[in-house]
Amino acid sequence: MSLLRVQDLRKSFGGVQAVQGLSFELGAGELLALIGPNGAGKSTAFNMLGGQLRPDGGRVLLAGQDITGLAPRAIWRLGVGRTFQIAQTFASFSVLQGVQLALLAHDGRLRRWWQRAAGHRVRDALALLEQVGMQDQAHRPCGELAYGDVKRVELAVALAHAPRLLLMDEPTAGMAPAERLALMQLVQRLARERRMGVLFTEHSMDVVFGQADRVAVLVRGQLLAQGTPQAMRQDERVQAAYLGESFEREPALAAGPHPQGKDLYTSHGAGFSPLPSRERGRGERGQSESSAWFAPSPQPSPARGEGANQAPPVTPAPLGRGRGEGQPEPLLAVYRLNAWYGAAHILHGVSLQVGRGEVVALMGRNGAGKSTTLKSLAGLLGRTTGRVLWQGRPIHGLPAHRIARLGLGYVPEDRRIFTELTVRENLEVGRQGPRHWPDGAPAPHWTPAGLFALFPNLGEMPDRPGGQMSGGEQQMLSVARTLMGQPLLVLLDEPSEGVAPLIVQQLARTILALKAQGMGILLSEQNLALAQAVADRAYVLEKGQIVHEAPMAELARDARARQAYLGL
Repeated sequence: MSLLRVQDLRKSFGGVQAVQGLSFELGAGELLALIGPNGAGKSTAFNMLGGQLRPDGGRVLLAGQDITGLAPRAIWRLGVGRTFQIAQTFASFSVLQGVQLALLAHDGRLRRWWQRAAGHRVRDALALLEQVGMQDQAHRPCGELAYGDVKRVELAVALAHAPRLLLMDEPTAGMAPAERLALMQLVQRLARERRMGVLFTEHSMDVVFGQADRVAVLVRGQLLAQGTPQAMRQDERVQAAYLGESFEREPALAAGPHPQGKDLYTSHGAGFSPLPSRERGRGERGQSESSAWFAPSPQPSPARGEGANQAPPVTPAPLGRGRGEGQPEPLLAVYRLNAWYGAAHILHGVSLQVGRGEVVALMGRNGAGKSTTLKSLAGLLGRTTGRVLWQGRPIHGLPAHRIARLGLGYVPEDRRIFTELTVRENLEVGRQGPRHWPDGAPAPHWTPAGLFALFPNLGEMPDRPGGQMSGGEQQMLSVARTLMGQPLLVLLDEPSEGVAPLIVQQLARTILALKAQGMGILLSEQNLALAQAVADRAYVLEKGQIVHEAPMAELARDARARQAYLGL
């Protein structure tokens, strides 16, 4: 008998059929990967299995017992563990306390408020943290952790209940390749030892094809195909709908970014659109199955005006922290930046710069300080020192809203959209007026119409609440909302996290389109292939310090540096 049996599961939101007749089985000790494009219905399926959503139809059987529609707590009590697409921990608790809280719940002692919990099963909690590689950070507040480390803690919390079925929604998001592999090898080993079934969804194909026993592919709420990893890798339908091609095989990106984007882009008035090397990824409906971020616009190019989104050719800033004679002033220059979370000193003398029309990658292992750097520059940390110049003007110490009003945009790693507001309302929240470049030339001016041309998926759902969107769609909205602030430079934190491989390729084109308009981009990214496709230069962080600086192409070729600094 199968551990988990899903029969004809269905769920709609208004007129949107999120999951349509989903059926599959999972055995004890087996790892099944449920993959598919953003918006395919994967998280909706997980939420029905975990009790967060009640199905419209169908059945969910756990070891033969019908658990359809039960409350999450009841399903958890029956032995179903869960990790989430957006990791959930108590930010003010220490890592150890978070796991102890899970053990208290497992032991039925959460309501014994009169008893001290600090000493509860400390050894067991530390053993769980050691399994996920977090024992050394046991006494650190969860709110200070890098996102990949939060994912590890969340796994330890799920394992505290000794589940017989573990549901993992994008478990390795925010982790470097070596960390992803180590974590999923651990999950695979535990699954075998405990006879624990694992259903996981993941956009990292090295994890999916390297660790899963079977793969099921969901597209538009329907099961497209299922089978062995090798069979799914070679399935033409799966390639067209989800996998796409690697950056190395994608002609337009493999050659590297054109200085002005002329090989990839043409102006269509409301926004820049790619000129794809070939038509691909189109299903029977005649529409892209990839939930594409944008597509060529059919209308002719209008006269220059609002929404034209054009810019003159630009000259990237020079390599290095200094500025050569006759070179333009960088948009952003950072000198000896230090930052703290409470008493923890995270950044140690970080110096970097980004010029107009330049994409700079900020790279490093998980927890190296990349997100902390971006948050510091955006004015979101309480304690920092150093010198930050925006177009030659000091901005260090300014509050976040004043920095944003100066034209420095920020796209956070965790998206932070307003879930109760619609797509259109989220965009209006970020609206600012037109801007000019330092030389007086008008900068690109973004309107909702222009952004809907850049992100057609958003244009199809302008009145949908943010909380009813997939993770990839929320990522699009987060970028679009930032562009409504008319930034001259964007701090972009892990944009490829949680998005499908085909969408990552389209994301690369989006970044190159923004670069072609003269926008500067400081990109924090674990995905070396994406960084290589779009970035001009790279800084590598390690333990809060810049340890390496090079042209991006040079770093990509330097196997020794990649292994030493990135673990690749």
